[in-house]
Amino acid sequence: MFLTNVTPNLDRSAKADDFTNMCCDSQYLNLYSYSEQFVIATMEQNKTENNIKQKDPDNITDSILYSNFDRNLNHQFPASDYDDQGGNYDPISELSQLSIDSLTLDKLPLELLIHICNFLEAGFVIHTFSKVCQLFKDLFEGDSYWITRIRKRWPKPYPPVSDEDFDWQEACIQREKCCRVWSDPKNQTESIVYKDTIFAPVDSVHLMENGRFLASGSRDRYLTLLDLSKYDPTTSKQKDMNVYASDKAHKGWIWSLTSNDKTLCTGSWDRYIKMWDLEAGVVETQSFKCRSAILGLHMEDNMIFGCGFDQLVYSIDPRENTMKKRKYHRGPVLCLAADENYVVTGSEDKTIAIYDRRAGTVYKTIQLESYPMSLNLGNRQLWVGDKTGGIHVYNTTCGQFKHIESCDVGHTGKVTGIIYTPGALFTCCTDTTIKVLEPSLNPGTINTLTSHEGEVARISYQNGVLASAGSDVSVRIWRPKDTWY
Repeated sequence: MFLTNVTPNLDRSAKADDFTNMCCDSQYLNLYSYSEQFVIATMEQNKTENNIKQKDPDNITDSILYSNFDRNLNHQFPASDYDDQGGNYDPISELSQLSIDSLTLDKLPLELLIHICNFLEAGFVIHTFSKVCQLFKDLFEGDSYWITRIRKRWPKPYPPVSDEDFDWQEACIQREKCCRVWSDPKNQTESIVYKDTIFAPVDSVHLMENGRFLASGSRDRYLTLLDLSKYDPTTSKQKDMNVYASDKAHKGWIWSLTSNDKTLCTGSWDRYIKMWDLEAGVVETQSFKCRSAILGLHMEDNMIFGCGFDQLVYSIDPRENTMKKRKYHRGPVLCLAADENYVVTGSEDKTIAIYDRRAGTVYKTIQLESYPMSLNLGNRQLWVGDKTGGIHVYNTTCGQFKHIESCDVGHTGKVTGIIYTPGALFTCCTDTTIKVLEPSLNPGTINTLTSHEGEVARISYQNGVLASAGSDVSVRIWRPKDTWY
């Protein structure tokens, strides 16, 4: 806890101003730019901030945080530590009165301590720094600090849909990590180009088990499974990653992939949906014949949903080996997403259908100007990518599916994949690009990846690992260098 451990080159004769500058210039501090006028509530902040958030969670202003901080500071610390004369608190004056030999982090003025933490990574503050003592725990365990930290750096509305159970600490970790990694993928990630056992355009990729395994399906009918933990950046050989590769899995293009636990599910233009046991060595366990090509899949415990070129939506119970077919579109069903309440499908008829699983009927239909190509459902949000390059977001809270915003993020083709996470929004397009965007309304661009030389058909993201399927007969993988499986 001694400050000299944080700044090992500290000159013991340094003045307070020099000392503050050295804190901010330390090799242990990341170069994040935050306002110096940053103050938060301390010991009793949780109760106050919860009251504030219940009233209006989207409008927690600095003035509210200032007033809460002042009340708590007066309550927790003796008057002599705050201001003997009842005037304004001056942390630098207090700092200059302390002996450098006895100066420890817990004795720093709170404003200075908080300002220093603004330059530290969120994960370090949460998982290490806040566990040093009770004071540090009380300072950072609530939401107010993290809400303000995020909004100081990224002022656009976030999250896109308000959520009283939103984990602001984890969100701050993810946003800072995604910004760091994807703003500089050349130095922050291991970029892998996989072409072995691939002889035709790749239409689908799917990551599993925290990004360790990657399945891909291509137009040469090959189903490939890779173990990314066996990738060796020091050699150009890729065969060690190959767990399974076969062109006998299907008799048509493998267009869609999904999984649940240790079971992989594939959909093909040969009209079959198949299940594969990964623990047994990628062994086919069940297959279900549909009426047409399968263009989208979702898998969960004891249920599979698929959508077809024949305008049908399929629901399969593997336990009973039964299949139900429903038709509520007038064109091929191109994409599908589901949660415990709804099955959402997008069709070439320019509609999105929301099927209520409990009621057993279509709950709502959304009309679009351009037909949807990709869907992502979760976090009280539905994200849609369309044929013309636009993206749309809907508020799904309490089943309302209310349109919030449509925006142009710079794509000039079909948005073939869209994935929302608290850290970033990922999209891919037939214009050959993958975009990493801010996970907010009116999202700004963190980076545009241009590795593919052809259309990007699909993306998958898990545990910081990003994979893409390309018409340039390749699978591209970006894996953060600090990834641990």
